[in-house]
Amino acid sequence: MKNTADRIQGFYQKHYKLCYIQSFNLVRCENEVGILTDNLIITLSSLPLVEEGQKVIITFEDVKDLKISSFQGVFRVEINIQDISEEQLEDISFRVKEEEHDTFAFMCRAFDWVRTY
Repeated sequence: MKNTADRIQGFYQKHYKLCYIQSFNLVRCENEVGILTDNLIITLSSLPLVEEGQKVIITFEDVKDLKISSFQGVFRVEINIQDISEEQLEDISFRVKEEEHDTFAFMCRAFDWVRTY
């Protein structure tokens, strides 16, 4: 399994060209011990936004303190993922923020991403 820095760097390499929000979905899930958590699934693609194009799908698990701004218009997003696990906040390991337009920000326990072709 890749370490945290490698996972974040790998995401940045894929996110570079696939940087337009196609979908932004908050999903409430029940975790393994029966506690409800909020997972955020963001799908990024290139322009034009077409269903069959390449995508990066990022799943952020156990999202806390979600702040959302305007999504009007099509604009490039710059997602910054910061490892804050050393701050020892309960069940929080990452701080995530869209830097270019301040579109969203939150903290989460974990994240994973896949690229589709």
